[in-house]
Amino acid sequence: MPSQEQPLYQRIYDDIKAAINDGVYPPESKIPTEAELSELYSVSRITVRRAIEDLSNAGYLIKRRGLGTFVCAPRMRRSVLRGGMPRSFTEICHAAGYRPSTRLINKEIVTARPDEWEFFGMEESDLLLHIQRVRMADELPIFEENVFLPYEDAKTLTSKDFSGTSLFQLLEEMYGRQPKNYQRVLVQSVGASSTRAGALQISVGEPLLYVTAYALDQYDKPLYIGRQYYVGSRYMLDL
Repeated sequence: MPSQEQPLYQRIYDDIKAAINDGVYPPESKIPTEAELSELYSVSRITVRRAIEDLSNAGYLIKRRGLGTFVCAPRMRRSVLRGGMPRSFTEICHAAGYRPSTRLINKEIVTARPDEWEFFGMEESDLLLHIQRVRMADELPIFEENVFLPYEDAKTLTSKDFSGTSLFQLLEEMYGRQPKNYQRVLVQSVGASSTRAGALQISVGEPLLYVTAYALDQYDKPLYIGRQYYVGSRYMLDL
């Protein structure tokens, strides 16, 4: 007759999940190692590993190579591909009770790539303004934001400080243009490079959701291209 006793890995799963929910292991904290949990529960490391993997799949934990296993920060949600523009990151933070902030990484004039020529209707020799920032919630990096705008249309933005400013608000105030819809959105999974991992405070190779969005303004004219790298363990996109 099959035993009705709770599997050992399930007990470990339930205990760690309860500890996370009760604040014993706060977001971004490191949990005990597999060896420590194996000794604590008097079970094999295989049993512990199964519980850890299930907790990771459920969004409670994330493994960082060479560093250990950490508690995921509560994930905010943002909808894309469902018609219209999503709420701004600032609005999402406020709704979730977080304090939004921004760190400017770079602001530069660059040459356009083929998809950018096509979207903006540019010549190959035309230039773009590239604004690269890290967006944070309660000082925790959530994603790297890269925005590209035609330089001739947005050259006055080069003098602006983007470290604590809403780009959408500036576009509306200075040019009377608002992002209203996407022409198309491309989504793929990539591993964090060493530079990106440092900026986002994650380990090299950690999964990122790479989203390229081609935004139109209220007149259905091309406004900007956004290339964002979201930390999957901290931010959830509803596709």
